[in-house]
Amino acid sequence: MNRPCFPLFLTMLCVAAAAADETQKRISLKPSMVTNEAGWGNPAAIVDEQDRIGDPPSTQPATAWETDWRHAREFPASAYLDLGSEYPLAVLWLYDINDVGTLEISAGRPGNWRKIASYETRAYRQWVRIPLDVSTRYLRLTRLAPGCLFSEIALYAYTEEGWKAFQQRKAAEARAAEERRAALVRAEEEAKNRPLVDMGPLFGRLPLVDEIDCAAPQPGHMFIEGPAGCSQVQQILTSPCRVVAPRSGEASFISFRVGRYKLLKPGAAYLLTVEYPEDEPRSMMVMNGGCETVRGFHTGPTVGDALRAKYVWSNPESLRVPLSGRWETWKQVFFLHDRFPKLAFIRGAGLRELTVEDGFPVTIAQYSAENDPPSRGLAVRRIRLLEIPDPAKLTLKLALPPAGLPRRHIFWREEMADGVIDSAKPEERGLARPLDWYVFKAGLMKFLGINTFTKDLLEFGACQHWDSTPGGGHDWVFFAERHKDLWGQIVELMGREGFDVLPYYEYAGSRGYKGIGHQRRAKPLTRDDAYTHIKWIESSNADITDPDTIADFRKMLDLTIVRYRDKARFVGAWIRPRMQLPISFGDGARQRFAAEANGGQPVTRQQLINDRNLLQRYYDWWFDKRKAFLEAARDHLRNAGVNPDAVILFTADASEPGPSFPWWDRRIVTDDPAAWSAWLKDVDWGNSRPITPLAFDEVLREGWYMKALLSPPLDWGKWEVSHASPAADPHRYAKTPGVLLTHGFNRAYTVSSPRTFDAFRGPSGLAIVRHYALNEHMIYDKNDKEILGYYVADV
Repeated sequence: MNRPCFPLFLTMLCVAAAAADETQKRISLKPSMVTNEAGWGNPAAIVDEQDRIGDPPSTQPATAWETDWRHAREFPASAYLDLGSEYPLAVLWLYDINDVGTLEISAGRPGNWRKIASYETRAYRQWVRIPLDVSTRYLRLTRLAPGCLFSEIALYAYTEEGWKAFQQRKAAEARAAEERRAALVRAEEEAKNRPLVDMGPLFGRLPLVDEIDCAAPQPGHMFIEGPAGCSQVQQILTSPCRVVAPRSGEASFISFRVGRYKLLKPGAAYLLTVEYPEDEPRSMMVMNGGCETVRGFHTGPTVGDALRAKYVWSNPESLRVPLSGRWETWKQVFFLHDRFPKLAFIRGAGLRELTVEDGFPVTIAQYSAENDPPSRGLAVRRIRLLEIPDPAKLTLKLALPPAGLPRRHIFWREEMADGVIDSAKPEERGLARPLDWYVFKAGLMKFLGINTFTKDLLEFGACQHWDSTPGGGHDWVFFAERHKDLWGQIVELMGREGFDVLPYYEYAGSRGYKGIGHQRRAKPLTRDDAYTHIKWIESSNADITDPDTIADFRKMLDLTIVRYRDKARFVGAWIRPRMQLPISFGDGARQRFAAEANGGQPVTRQQLINDRNLLQRYYDWWFDKRKAFLEAARDHLRNAGVNPDAVILFTADASEPGPSFPWWDRRIVTDDPAAWSAWLKDVDWGNSRPITPLAFDEVLREGWYMKALLSPPLDWGKWEVSHASPAADPHRYAKTPGVLLTHGFNRAYTVSSPRTFDAFRGPSGLAIVRHYALNEHMIYDKNDKEILGYYVADV
């Protein structure tokens, strides 16, 4: 009886020992089953220890298929097993000894063999598993070279149920393959006649690639929802719409596969649109797997960011923003990646299973009801994917003043966003060529009118994509070998595209075997171990009063800016310590204070603790030293020929969402305190601090945001958080050219008073930086388990 044979030519390896598979059973093998086709060697030795190797096999065999060296030129060498009857073979295990060579595995019968698998012996003294998935009585093993060395084997067959399940799986795969073939044929015809959709004056008429009717009873596109059954179709503003009401204690979502079998093109520009009703307050997060981004939007008095975020207070604000009462369309321009996550987003490296043929997931998610009380739930009518055939036509032409006059620089940075290109394995990267991540950013910058490129070169002090070798290599700064040239490539790219460049440094001293960062020369006032409880911050720091520190940072500027000064126009450098340029009370710092500001009189930490006036003089001296450090960095870039007007930006705030009010109470700023009092009245706060409304007008009247901008973070316990992250002191820079302390903003109350802007303005202008809340890990189920993978979002 003939049975189907499914050839498997890819080497598939699994190291023993695996758990027993209930769908498989071990075949008893004996030396008498082996026929030696070569006439030399002893292939029967591969089945002479069946009772001693375990099930599944795990112990080291004693004998092997040996051949005399005199036959080395006579390879290949083959032998086959006669199992006595036909078996649905599942797996061949073999014990790989050493050396390298190819083993070919064939099924059929003597004189009529067909290759079903191959294996390269490289595992070295390990059991390896080779899938067979074939029904046969005879199994042939062929050593192509003497280096193909292995000893005992074990052979497993499917049970009746297991073989049936395998055949059903193969049949399903065959049907899927036929579906794919037919879909691609249809897609080729569709691509020739794609309808053009008018997307307004900005985009014009664009080809429609894919469209999802979210309100259809069966919307297709591999639709899933979480939790199951959470969505309903409702009539809203005269149109049917899929709605998910917010749920207590858990997030929820709907998700679709977009562009499957639609002949998507990696690297091409696309427009993703989401149609939603602006009838009631709603918050929604759009997870676009095609470019692995999460962007949120919200309407009416909703807060957008998670009100009760897990890790970082989001400085929430709620304003009675009028609703349009119409259907609106959220739009996103993006460049398509090569590979995509199946559904759950991945932090850094991880298998990105989908390719352009599979399409990519688009997920609309929302937080639990407690995290945005006014929201009536996500609601979506239609999702569309449109191709942008000529993205160059969307370039926003900037009307710049004549040369020599001040120009506005618009820039942005992303924290830890480059995990999509981090892995050495192509299947774990979103992009085959890492530089494309930045090519696509350049395309978005042109569309958005952003004229200055910014990238992290230090994250919490760690080197990001540049080569420290000329400065001392790993002894000075640890770097990743495979990415060491990426920064140079990025600078050349941005220079060619006409962008200015502003590198970003979370400086913490050089972090290498002998780097000053790991020496942690900066010391707290009241303790010796650490400033804060945050371990990854406390692994390194730098004492800004130490002459070695500016020398160390100058060397970083040399290797990341000065060496590339002819490749692009550098605006300067942006420095933002993440609590790693603290006020130092170490021996060296106190000695310098004594010599420079205390008449040569030594000072102890206890004296500083006991004498408030002395401590204030110490603070004043330290802040002046910080200013001198920033001025020295500015002068270094100017004197090195980088830019005669090079500017140093300095962000004192180390937090994600921006400066918080200088108190522990949790307050939501709102123009409707009465409504929020009602929404929050019956909340079970558990062990968390209750949230209470704070009137928007009061924030402006009392100047609370100015106080937030100029205050250090609050201390708690015995930690010295205020010393780890010293406050902004813009008054010291009011007449200092080329150094700007940045003014953080995010909510309406942060930009509603000219006094705060004036406080941060200097001879070189004003630098304002929008901070976004992190919203990390906020898409979770009732068991606090992440349901869409690693989640962070800008809203």
